[in-house]
Amino acid sequence: MVPQLNEDCLSHIFNYLNQTADDVAILYPCALVNRTWCKASMPILWSNPWAIKSCSDLARRHELLINAYISNLPQQSKESLAKVQINIKAAQRTSAFDYASFLKHLKLCSFGNSVKFWIDCSLKNGIINQDSQQMIHYLIVEHVTKLLLTRSTSLRSLDLRYCDDEMLDCLEILASVLENTNEGLDCLIYLKDFKYNGSNQVMPRIFASLTSKCQNIKQLGIYGYRPTDNFINFIDIQKNLSDATISYEQLDSFSDWTTKSITRLSVENICFPLDFLVNFANLEELYLRSFDHVFSREGWEPLARLPLKRLKTFYFQTHLCQPLEFLDLFAEFVGNTSGELRHITFLTGLLNLVLLDTRQFITSIATNCPNLEVFEGPMMENDVDQLGLLLDKCTKLRSLHIYLMGISDYRPTFDFLLTRLSTSLTPNLELLKINGKCLVYEETVNLFFNRRRNSGKKISFHWDQFVECVGNVKEVCRTYQELGVVKYYGYISNLHSK
Repeated sequence: MVPQLNEDCLSHIFNYLNQTADDVAILYPCALVNRTWCKASMPILWSNPWAIKSCSDLARRHELLINAYISNLPQQSKESLAKVQINIKAAQRTSAFDYASFLKHLKLCSFGNSVKFWIDCSLKNGIINQDSQQMIHYLIVEHVTKLLLTRSTSLRSLDLRYCDDEMLDCLEILASVLENTNEGLDCLIYLKDFKYNGSNQVMPRIFASLTSKCQNIKQLGIYGYRPTDNFINFIDIQKNLSDATISYEQLDSFSDWTTKSITRLSVENICFPLDFLVNFANLEELYLRSFDHVFSREGWEPLARLPLKRLKTFYFQTHLCQPLEFLDLFAEFVGNTSGELRHITFLTGLLNLVLLDTRQFITSIATNCPNLEVFEGPMMENDVDQLGLLLDKCTKLRSLHIYLMGISDYRPTFDFLLTRLSTSLTPNLELLKINGKCLVYEETVNLFFNRRRNSGKKISFHWDQFVECVGNVKEVCRTYQELGVVKYYGYISNLHSK
């Protein structure tokens, strides 16, 4: 017997499933239980109809999606379609639900792909003919776009990426709808997340229209776009902008962009100079990714001078070894953060890591980051004193992920660092990971776990496929797991738990 839950209760349950499940398609069986379950699940299923991952017949799904929206069109729009093509059966139906009103997340390129699938299926099934294909495509994109923006009660995210080439017509139609629709766009008031990419003549028009309609953006993604005056005006009116991602190769385009509201900034695929980061004085999280260019020392120096006094998370990732030659600049950068850093991740090309000096970098972290909880980065096998200082000063440390690399004819050993870990009181440490071409000995691992028997907190111990375990390290881990010292152990991709 189906539980007699009211619609509000079911909505809370389905929202939870939507947020925690890998695929919102899990809600489809719920919609088939009875009328109440169907009414409660439909708003969630149709809040982001392009988020479905599992579908045995993708073309059929796109066809049904557009048919549902066509059936939602006002009579005037249906008549416009009928004048061009009278065989569109969806235009002759009235749907059971106002699907467009449920929309909360719109990804324009996905919508455009759905229309293309619908056109292809309609041509194949003889619903439309070749002569009217282009006109039908334009009308459906135009009328459904207007339907979605005027019927949606609360649009939360708008993604305009990947619309530069064959999807450019969708972008142009969106710009026209925004410019020519004077009423009924209240859904844009609730827009929180906005992403776009590409440099074209349409985006300035869209920014000009959105400036008068959207003032509550929290998350902004800028991918390969040179800022214009309309963009700057759009940014200036945002009241709650706190999270920005910039992916562009000419940072000088952002040199005049100053905002105190952004607390989380992700910089991707960008060349120097980094001077523009001084404009983000209130950053709490900074992510620098994919710096795959060779830079001079002068290119890195602005980073050392940044006065990011509120920074709590610093994440750096590149595939090159070269930035490690300037670790002293990163050490200075850490020294300017006023002790607020909680999380440091420093990932880089590691081919020559064993030849580099990390001591100043680790010492700066230990000296300037008393609240550090997570460290992931390079360390040399002889950085014993620096590791000891880090453990003594950063007593809140709970996760330690060390990259220890060798060269072709030499493998460093992790024993020196692990022995130092064994002699330190690290009551909060709950995760230890090792990456790189190094050696780990059974005896030292046994000593480490034996010293932690009275620490009161279980620890997880992982290593990657390049680490060579000398002796039966796994058996030692299994023994101490049974004794309640170890929580998980093994290869990072093959964990053992009790």
